[in-house]
Parts: sequence; structure tokens; C-alpha cells
Amino acid sequence: MTQSWKNDGSRSRISGLAAVLMTLLFSIALPASTLAADRHALVIGNADYTGDTLSALKNPANDAALIADTLEKAGFEVTLVLDADLRDMKRAVRDFTETLGAAGPGALAAVYYSGHGFQAGGRNYLAPLGADLRDEVDAEFEALSVDWVLSRVEAAHDGANIVILDACRNTALSRSIGTGSEGFALLQSTPRGSFISFATAPGSTAADGTGLNSPYTSAIAAEMLVPDRTVEAVFKAVRRRVVETTGGEQVPWDHSSLTADVVFLPDGAGDTAPGDATGTAVSDMQIELQLWNDVKDSNAPEQLQAYLDRFPQGAFAALARSRLETAQQGGTGEVEKLFAQLASRSLLVDNPTRPHEFYSNARLREIRGDYPKARQDYLKYFAFGMPQVDPHLRFQAVLKIQEGREGAREVYRALSQGRQDPTTLFAEILLAEREERVRRLTAFLTANPEFTPAHYALSQDFSEARLGQQSTTDKKREHALLSRFMEGVEDGRFLRFYLDQQMAAEQIEDARTRLAALSFLNTAALANPVKLNAMRSNQGWMLTLAIADRAREIFVQLPGEEFKSTGFVNGALDPTTGQKIPYPAFELPGNVGDTAINVRYRDIRDEMQGPFTVNFTPAAALVSGQKDILERLSSGWLSFRDWDGKMYVYFSHLISYRCAIDSVMYAVDGDTPDTPFETGPCDPDNPHAVPQTGPGSKIHIIVPKATDYVSVQLTYADGTRSEIKRFDAPK
Repeated sequence: MTQSWKNDGSRSRISGLAAVLMTLLFSIALPASTLAADRHALVIGNADYTGDTLSALKNPANDAALIADTLEKAGFEVTLVLDADLRDMKRAVRDFTETLGAAGPGALAAVYYSGHGFQAGGRNYLAPLGADLRDEVDAEFEALSVDWVLSRVEAAHDGANIVILDACRNTALSRSIGTGSEGFALLQSTPRGSFISFATAPGSTAADGTGLNSPYTSAIAAEMLVPDRTVEAVFKAVRRRVVETTGGEQVPWDHSSLTADVVFLPDGAGDTAPGDATGTAVSDMQIELQLWNDVKDSNAPEQLQAYLDRFPQGAFAALARSRLETAQQGGTGEVEKLFAQLASRSLLVDNPTRPHEFYSNARLREIRGDYPKARQDYLKYFAFGMPQVDPHLRFQAVLKIQEGREGAREVYRALSQGRQDPTTLFAEILLAEREERVRRLTAFLTANPEFTPAHYALSQDFSEARLGQQSTTDKKREHALLSRFMEGVEDGRFLRFYLDQQMAAEQIEDARTRLAALSFLNTAALANPVKLNAMRSNQGWMLTLAIADRAREIFVQLPGEEFKSTGFVNGALDPTTGQKIPYPAFELPGNVGDTAINVRYRDIRDEMQGPFTVNFTPAAALVSGQKDILERLSSGWLSFRDWDGKMYVYFSHLISYRCAIDSVMYAVDGDTPDTPFETGPCDPDNPHAVPQTGPGSKIHIIVPKATDYVSVQLTYADGTRSEIKRFDAPK
């Protein structure tokens, strides 16, 4: 181990215990050959402060010595720096990063700091000895920026970094320099490949400890050397120890951007079990049995999770997961009791140690208007990485009241940095503007398809309540998302994301109401909202588009051509949007053959929809178009004329639309048509013209003048029959 001293010719003052511990470091370190890659650590402990704002601390030198010892057992080459001023701290970081730069590929770096720390201007600083901190602006020149340390270590090598900050110990400092906030601030970014752990949650202070070491450092030393435990699992266990030791006053916090597992002590790297002073080896089975016996009767999720972190494939893993799921859903009734306390404005939980207790206290403080302390309790709750969504929704409401939506965004951008849990990322996405929120929620669901609350949240962004006016695409998306959401509700995936079951029930009821309203949607129209109506004249075809959506502009593509706008109706505006009304029709020549027509349109939010293909078959369109007119204008099938002493009955209207007719039957003064009338063959090139000669050229019949009525029935070209229509003769 390399030791670094003050640059004033004298050694830094070290407590007697620290000196003894440093002596032990040389004799009990693991040989570096037991680990695959180089491991280097920089350990700094600042205790001998002087002055009103930087009061002396009892334990940082002891803490630094203990961590140095523990890291050496884990195979690190350790540089220990005690009671350093700003120059010494910067020199130590410089030398350390040079060592990292010269290390082999994939080297593992660890940085530990114990001493005073504070935030100023939203940034975090480590306090050197001799710092003259009178105002917030002094921090930049008199203290060491955490961001600067992180960036230097990150740039030095391509391996993983572990940064441990046991600071935030003095509130007088924050009051003196006028930061208005205690403790450290949330990190705005986490360097790549880094794990960063703070002794306590943002905005809170950490205890120096009544014994030889701080609660945080003691917990790290106890948990770090458990064989084959990842760094994340180590610090989860550290968090549990610290919360229990401090009665919930201190909740460690961490950020991670690690992409691979980092293990402090690989299985088999050492010969002694952690905490075994005699060096007697303890088998994994013995350790597992002991841990299971400690937690098996507990309904505390964090204790059950501790077992699963250590033994994910252990003999009791299935049972532990079952109990953990029950505990997280409030199976013991404790969560229900806490919500009953909220409803009755009951007392705060004294010495909280479990996540839902911190949440209950946060809600009670919020109700009472104590927002600063509510904020601290919320952050302590979030440190546990619980999967529930509703605490985040409540916290965001507090932030919006205090700092506005943009302020809440800034807090959650920092809160989500380096966080691995999907719930925090989901909550951060909720604060984005709609376009970004939709994009990010869609990507989030691709990565986390079982995260049921995200289906509900995204469905809201396509709802009528949020949009005011929905396009068909909006309705289709809302329907699909709500359907997925209800699947999660039915199979039990939703309620586990909520502590507040009343909030969950309200969302379920809202989803059911909206699904019922959307159930009337035409599923065929959702698949292809474009329909084509064709009208044939002797000059050609007029095609009219019917779109089951509100379109701002329509574009048509014919074979071999580009998309072209159909234009707009002259002088007409949509009264609800004030926009021009798109012209829905276009023409084709009369001799056109079967044609596939592509249609696109811009909906009410200017989103381009399509292309949708509609197939135009002239022969079928001619029949259906003429049949439609005959059905709609049936009163014009026949007409009477009294001329030259005779009664004429004209069939000219039927002859003009004969392409839709297979046969015409009529009866004079009878209700059962049984006499045919010849309309002549269809001429597709000139369908409405009356033939000059031959069948169809005779357009009338002569009936007795005393005729009362004529009945008619058509058989259409598609095989269907019309109703029998009665036409009364004029009197």
C-alpha cells in the first residue's frame, strides 16, 4: 500500500487506532495475482478541520484506514491520504489517475472519501483542510468538485469505477455559505461504467458515528468481503444496515451506469469468511442457512431481498421470492395500517427503517405542509429502489407545487441518473412534454413490456380528455394500450406497482370507462379508414373518398405516379379547427381499367397516415353506383303522361341506369309484377345513353286511361331484388 502525506514536511496526524490499522494493512492484503484485473484505490480521510464552518470530525481517519484495509483484502493497491488540503487532494487525484492510465485494460478503480462535503450552486464539493468557505461562490476555488474527480477518473482508463462518499456531516457549513440545502445534491449525470454511493440521501446529512467509525463505513467494511457479491448487492446490504443502525435517519443512496457485474471478492479469492477473526473457513451452505434463519420469519422485503441478492439460486430462493412478493403487496396489513394513519392524520412513524414507513412519513409531512422534510423522506424511500409508482406520482405533485413542472423535471433528471430501476425512469419520463413523453414511453414499453402502469400512462396521451380531439389513429392506439393494461390488471401484474390501492382502483375504473366508449369503434375502419365511392357519367369517373377520420389534407397516388394533393374546397373552412376543408374527390377517364389507388392523409394533429390501398374495379363500381342511385331515387323509376288521348308510362330513368339492372318486371293495376320490360344491354363506354335502335330504344308502354297504378320490381345485376314499388297514375 502506498501512503500519501501532507506536503508541508510533516506527517499528517493519525489517531492511534488508525496507525495500528495501517500497520495491519501490509500483512493481511490479498496477493494481486488472485484477481483477474488490476485494482487500484484512492482513499481520503479528512478529520482535523479547524474553524466555525468546518468543525473537526472524530472518525474520518479511522474510516479511511478501515476502508483501506478492507479494499486491500479485496485485492486493491491502495493509496491512503489523510487530512489533506486542496493542493494535496488534487495532487492525489492526479497521481491516482496516472496510475490508472498505466494500468492494464479493464482495471477496476475505487475512490473513497470521508470528511465534510456540501452542495453549492447545485454541485457537490469535498471540503479540504484549510478551506476558507464564507460564501457559496467560494466553493469553486476552495473545495474539490465531485464532478471534477469523477471526470478525471473516468477519462483515465476504460475500466469500471466505484466511488464512495461518506460526507455530508455538517449542517453549520451549509448555513454559513448560504446554500439553503443540507447534504449533497442529486447528481446531474453519472460517468460511464461507474457506481457512485453516497452515505445518505440527497438533501440529508450523515452521522459521524458514536463509535470508532461512521455507520456507513462500518456497514461497507462488514458487507464488502462477502464472496461473489456484486457491488449493487453489497450496497443494498449496506443500506439495510445503515437504516437499521440510524433508526431511519440516514439512508444511503447510489447511482450506477455499470453495464457488467463488478464483484469485490470473487468466490474463492480469499481463505477467510467475512467477520471470521479466527480465519476458520465457513461453507456457503452454512452461510446460506445462517442468513435464511435470520430472515425467514421476517416480512420485511429488504431482508428477504438480502437473501436473494446473496443466494439467487439458493435452496430457499423460490420460497423467498414468494414471501417477497406477498410482502411487497402489503400482505401483512402493515401498509394498510399506514394508509389508515394517513387518512386519520395520525402520528409519524418513529425511527422508520422500512421503505413504506418512510413513504408514510413523507405523505404525512406533505399533508401537514412540511415540504422540506417530506422531500427528504421521499428521497429516503426512493433509495430502496422499490417498484411502486404512486410514491413518485405523489412526490412529483409536491415538486410541481414547490418548483413548477420544469423544476420537477430537473429533480427527476438528476434522480434517474445512474438508477437501474425501471420505476424511477418511468417516473422521469412522465414529466416530459407530450411528444417526447410518447416517444420515450413507447421505447420504455419495448424494453419493459410487463410494466403495466406504462400502458395506462401512454393510453392517456392518446385519450380524448388529453387531446381534446382524437384522430382514428389516436383511438386505435388508446384502445390497444388500454387492452394491454387490462390484461395486466386481470393477471395481477398491475397492483404490485401500487402501495395506494385506491389510486390503483381509480386508474382501473378510468380504463374500463374509456374502453367501453371505444368498444363502438368499427374495427374494419381502424384497419383501413379509407373507402371509395364511384360515380360514372358519360364523360368519365368521379371518385369520392370517404375517410373515417378528420383529415386536413388528402393525397392520392395512381399507378406510376407520385402522391398528389386533392386540393381544398373553395371558400370552405372547418368550423371546429378553422382549417381549409380538403376536397375529397378526383376524376378518372371512363375507359380506365382495374386500378389500385393509394391514399394518404394528414390528420387533425398534422400526422401523416397511410398509405391505405383501395382497389377500384370499374365494372363493379358501375353496378354498385347505379344501383345506389336507383335505390335512393326510386320515386323516379316511372313517369306518366296523358297525351293524344292515351296514357303513356315511361321507363327512361331505368334505361339510363340499366347497367345495374338484370331485369325489370311490372304489372298494371296489380301488386305482383309479372310482365318484363326490355331495358337493353349495358354500354360501359356510354352507360347512361338511351339506345337509338334495338333493345332499350323503346322507352315507354301505353296503358288504359283508366289505369290506377303500375307496380314495378327490379332484379339487379348483383342478383338482389328491390322492393315492389307502386306508382299511382295521375287523376
